[in-house]
Amino acid sequence: MDIRSDRQKGLSYTEIARKYNIDPRTAEKYAQNETRPVYSLSAVKPSKLDPYKKQIAVWLEEAPYSAERILEKIQEQGFDGRHSIVREYVRN
Repeated sequence: MDIRSDRQKGLSYTEIARKYNIDPRTAEKYAQNETRPVYSLSAVKPSKLDPYKKQIAVWLEEAPYSAERILEKIQEQGFDGRHSIVREYVRN
C-alpha cells in the first residue's frame, strides 16, 4: 500500500479508500503520516477465575466434578463470575 504516493498523484481520500478498501479517514491519516503506524499487543487481562484455578485442578484430580458443581464450590469461596467461564475452563 502506497497511500502517500497515491495522494501525491492527486487521488482523493475517498478514491484511495475505495482502492484499498479502507475508511477515508484512515486513508487521510496514513497519507498525512510520514511513517507507518506501529501496532502492539495489549497486556493480557486477568481472568476472574485465576485465583481459583489451582483449587479447581485439585478438585478435578480428586473426582470428575461437573462444571456446575465446581461453580457452586467456588461461589462458596467468593467467586462472582458466571458458569460459562467455569465450563470453558473445565472443558479444557
